[in-house]
Amino acid sequence: MKFKGFVAGALAMTLLSGCSTVIKGTSESITVNSLEDGTTIYVNGAARGKDSAFVNLEKGKVHTITARKEGCEPATTQTGESFDPTTLLGILIDWGLITIPVDLISGAAWEITPTTYTVTPICPGSNAVATSQ
Repeated sequence: MKFKGFVAGALAMTLLSGCSTVIKGTSESITVNSLEDGTTIYVNGAARGKDSAFVNLEKGKVHTITARKEGCEPATTQTGESFDPTTLLGILIDWGLITIPVDLISGAAWEITPTTYTVTPICPGSNAVATSQ
């Protein structure tokens, strides 16, 4: 009887997770760089590094990246996102009836694109601007 309960629980957990949720997770890592030495990198208002940062962010949301340096005007950009086709594997499991909505709700159906950002504050005598790769 316990074995049947275990199997039923495992099956339920599998069906209540989407393919992107299981395979790629609900967060993604990005790299943020600045071309100006001494720049503090902020992600969603929190300081994350000096001159560069490697940050793990929740998928399915837009995140704000700001580069600040004393004596310079801050530069800000936002992360982009695109659909993760791994989500469509749910069609093979349950015709996508449960797994695809789970991925959409959890945010796992999206990828942060690009994964590398260059954000440089605007300093006197500098022509740098925020870019993403």
